[in-house]
Formats: sequence, C-alpha cells, structure tokens
Amino acid sequence: MMAFGIACGGVLKLRSEEGKGLAGCLSFLLVLVVVGFAAAKIWPEYYACKSLDTDVRTEVSRAGANFLSDETLMKDILNLATRNEVKLTNEQVKIERFAGQINVVVHFTVPIDLFFFNWDMSCDIKATSFVGRL
Repeated sequence: MMAFGIACGGVLKLRSEEGKGLAGCLSFLLVLVVVGFAAAKIWPEYYACKSLDTDVRTEVSRAGANFLSDETLMKDILNLATRNEVKLTNEQVKIERFAGQINVVVHFTVPIDLFFFNWDMSCDIKATSFVGRL
C-alpha cells in the first residue's frame, strides 16, 4: 500500500488520480507523432531543394569561368534538377548576362501532401558569377 501513496505526518495520502499527468503525456506523444510525420514528408523535398541550390551555384561559377553559353548552362541546370529529383522547366530558370556577370534565378514550388491539407513549398535559388578567369 505504501508504494501507491506518500506517508505524510503518519497519514497515508494517495496521489491525485485526476489523470492530468497521463493526459499531458499522451498530448505530448500526439504532438511528437504529428511533427515527426510532417518532418518525414517535408525533409526529402527540402533536402532536394538545398542540394539543387548548391549544385546550381557551383555550375554557375563553372559556367562563368569557362565561358559557357546560355543554352549549355540551361541544359546543365536542367540535368542537375533531374539528378536531384526536382521537376524543372525552361520557364522556371532565368539566365541573364549583364556587365560581365551571369545571374541565374530558379523559382519553383513543390506540392507536399500533409494528410489534412496540401502545402506548396517555394524554393528560390539565386546564383551569380563573373565571366572569365581570375
């Protein structure tokens, strides 16, 4: 009997059995499951976006140093998107040359199904490089 109560001044007091601790624990576990589910759905798309960002910045730097044409750069960026499992079109990639620089802007959205609603994650990639070798 002492395992379920606390002896206080010679009188055995039983713990409050309102269930507040259990309800808090279950609420926390529910929130943890929901956050884990959302993270499992969002993480692959987020990782693909950031990986493509790094690859595009590297490719734009290479294109500036090697005097690549806009068509070659566009083809390389679309190949990088395919490798990173991102669906890109020519309209989502803007290549501009101005004052000895190459500016590339890539904007796309990825729809993510989060069970109760759909969320469109927006990815913006901006890369700049000077034309020529240093």
